[in-house]
Amino acid sequence: MEQNRPYVLALDVGTSSLKAVIYSRSGETLAAAAQRYDYVSPQPGWGEMDPELWWKALTAAIAQLGQSWDLCQVQAVALTGQMHTAVLLDAERRPIHPVILWLDRRSSAETRELQQELKLPPYHLNTTYTLPKLLWLARHLPQVAAQARYLLWPKDYLRFRLTGQIFTDRTEAGGAALLDWETKTWAEERLKRVGFSPEILPPLRHFTDDAGPLRTDVAQQLGLSPQVRVIIGAGDVLALVTAAPPAIGRATCSLGTSSMVFTQLAEGQVVEDPLGRLYTYPLLPYPLLGGVSSTTGASLQWLWRVVFGEAETFEQMIAEALRIPAGADGLIFLPYLSGERSPYWNDDLRGAFYGFTMTHSRGHMARAVMEGIAFSLRCLLDIYAELGVRITEIALAGGGAGTTGWPQMIADVCQLPVLVYSGQETVTRGLYAFACLALGDAASFNEALGRTFGAGETVLADTTTSAAYDPLYRCYRALSDFAHQTLSRLEQVYFSLGG
Repeated sequence: MEQNRPYVLALDVGTSSLKAVIYSRSGETLAAAAQRYDYVSPQPGWGEMDPELWWKALTAAIAQLGQSWDLCQVQAVALTGQMHTAVLLDAERRPIHPVILWLDRRSSAETRELQQELKLPPYHLNTTYTLPKLLWLARHLPQVAAQARYLLWPKDYLRFRLTGQIFTDRTEAGGAALLDWETKTWAEERLKRVGFSPEILPPLRHFTDDAGPLRTDVAQQLGLSPQVRVIIGAGDVLALVTAAPPAIGRATCSLGTSSMVFTQLAEGQVVEDPLGRLYTYPLLPYPLLGGVSSTTGASLQWLWRVVFGEAETFEQMIAEALRIPAGADGLIFLPYLSGERSPYWNDDLRGAFYGFTMTHSRGHMARAVMEGIAFSLRCLLDIYAELGVRITEIALAGGGAGTTGWPQMIADVCQLPVLVYSGQETVTRGLYAFACLALGDAASFNEALGRTFGAGETVLADTTTSAAYDPLYRCYRALSDFAHQTLSRLEQVYFSLGG
């Protein structure tokens, strides 16, 4: 049947793997294939990549899909992927090494310098962003700046390999700290400031715009029709609007290694946090308000690796945690293993357990980590309420949504119903929606996106358990605020002494 044929090929180039997904016309996921790759760390805190590995992963993943599906029936190809990672090309349009990944922290000094000079909020400029990495390259590898003729990001580079055309979109520009958020145009002076010519900036295009025809040799190599539409797509920040069906009053938490917590604003609604804890993100199909927690799922993975070890499975650790009573007998965990973004925006914050006694076990530690991450979510929900944004439910997506017992724990801590959308595609479903708009098969982004969701599971809060969490949550907030304020005061003293 027409509805069950391949319709959209969505490609997601991640940090450690590339994923290819085929969608039918009706929005059903027909097949998916993934190819892993590794980055290198020449020094502690560094991360570099050879872009050729992305291309090899793309061709291998598509070849895998082609073994079971007639890819000539695909009508649109769209890409997303990791943001902030700059791919510089020389005059021959070849990548210049090194390609520095978003997670690379070598440019921390340059980040502080640019933050002080440009006065940008931390969600417009931090150590993951492209701009400070370019400044580091200009200072430490000036030959790179001298050779650079084009600036792209991973999904743009792969699209260039598909079509030979060079474009990007505003999400990538925003994630590079190179976008004027008011005019939605390039902030060229910032690029000049770090030693690069604005001539390397690619044209900005809309998510659904054509990105040029597929190259004939590439179409033949991949088994795609030469007439397939290749569209611009967006960076993986697209997950902010694709983790759950959109709805006013619903906070969506994509619970992965880190967590993105955002809610859709009503038409014409303007919300500003005077303390800068949450922010409005205006670069997707509709404006969102929220923030990002740095090491949520990563904290649980860390505990499993360090405390439980390889002898026991992750599931065994979770089972042990769930045998512990709610509240972990007073043990509290602060999930700041790599600093924290929302609401503190403090790279120097560190994780901690508080309340250890002789009676606590590793099961208590696992329970405390799960609850501490739930507390961090409740903290953001409290800020929503303070700003006058009413949240009536939480939609939970990402890998953490499938962790046994965690959705119930989050419902109890936050005292709200939780809708669970685990085991479903996230960011690539947005590419399907963009493709439908480009092909004229949808009236709106939300209408197309809604086709891709099945029914979510609803988890209701246990009022008795919720009440037990209140004093622990207040303690969590007090400990977190104290750590942040103390570090801020110490930093002020340090710089006043000429540090």
